[in-house]
Amino acid sequence: MGIIEIGEWLRGARESFPFGFMLLHAGGFAFFLIYPSLYGAICRLLKRERRTVLVPWEDVIAVCGFNPSLGPGAITGFGWNFALLPPDPERPGYTLPGAGIIVSVGGLPGALAQWEYIRRFMEGDDAIQPAAKEWGVAWYDAYVAREKAECERTNDMARWRRFRRKRLWEHARFAHWYTEYRMKHVLPKAVPKDWLAEWSKPLPREQWATPSRALTELSEHLRAAYQRGETFVEMGDIEKRFNVALDAHERVVSPYPSMPFRAGAN
Repeated sequence: MGIIEIGEWLRGARESFPFGFMLLHAGGFAFFLIYPSLYGAICRLLKRERRTVLVPWEDVIAVCGFNPSLGPGAITGFGWNFALLPPDPERPGYTLPGAGIIVSVGGLPGALAQWEYIRRFMEGDDAIQPAAKEWGVAWYDAYVAREKAECERTNDMARWRRFRRKRLWEHARFAHWYTEYRMKHVLPKAVPKDWLAEWSKPLPREQWATPSRALTELSEHLRAAYQRGETFVEMGDIEKRFNVALDAHERVVSPYPSMPFRAGAN
């Protein structure tokens, strides 16, 4: 990025030498290098142990949040988040601090799609299709090659230069490499060897939780509504609409089992 910005300065596109941009990117790389060690030192200083918490699938709560950005007199932007949150057994109504998964989605349909995919995977549905690994270096290289071929086909090299500059500005290849490195070498060390695989084995069918009478009745109402052509995003509060109150979920009174991170796993 320093070379690109210096080129912009040399040909007169920038009035001053781009020290700010160069320092920004140099600081970004330095942050990647020192952050894991710094975070680990702070955790040890505060005696905060990082642990892997194992939560039963039946207790996980799915949430879709709408986050508007408010400006003077109007909404200036908005975003959607999809979250899987484990409840805190010792504090009803709260989630476990520091636990859960939150991802950005394009809207409520995208959140529902994320939930349905995860639900089918967790409940052993055979309808799941293999997903593209959109986080590795190989995927990123193929993505860049496709973009380059399209620009060459349309003879739009200005678009290719803009694409390359944007990817350099985002440190895109480094980000994909770092994600792949963590997926392959860091995250597997978070739990003892072979322990997570043993825990992840599906329960026998005779041990599956059975739906309550109220949930079965509500499901019948939903299936009938789908057959009439209605969609889930238009349902609203389905308990109030169909006058069916779901039974209160029996909360776990003992803490969830957890295992400490392996030594040296950042």
